[in-house]
Amino acid sequence: MENEPFRIDQLTGEIIVPCNSKDKELLQSTKIEAVKLLNPDDFFMINGVWEAKRDALLKILSSLPISYSWTIKEKQLESTFASITGVLAIEVGNIKRAADCMGICELNELKGNKSMHFMNTRAETRALKRAIEVLFGSVVNYYVGRCLK
Repeated sequence: MENEPFRIDQLTGEIIVPCNSKDKELLQSTKIEAVKLLNPDDFFMINGVWEAKRDALLKILSSLPISYSWTIKEKQLESTFASITGVLAIEVGNIKRAADCMGICELNELKGNKSMHFMNTRAETRALKRAIEVLFGSVVNYYVGRCLK
């Protein structure tokens, strides 16, 4: 099984790695449950591309029977910007995946209370959102392709 080449799902673009049938079934059922959680209001179109809203991605992460951890790997907080790099690790059965992602927020993009707290929080939220998009991209792509186009 370890020497089997991976293949790419032509519908979702997902890289499919070899694993035993029990883990494959668990992974597939997890994806099906994730798709069931989504609805059209969880997405918005920006520049002609469908994007999942932050709440939709958090709904996927927090509503599924998976284990996950979010760890801040690097943080930079300056007077004009905040940058956060975090690692999201998920586990479904024996399958483990992780994504390192960065989020940046500049002070001038904030409205109202322009504090370091909000800059830092938005940068972390962006990093986490990107990590969820990386790890659950096939679910999001499938939903967009089947339900929104």
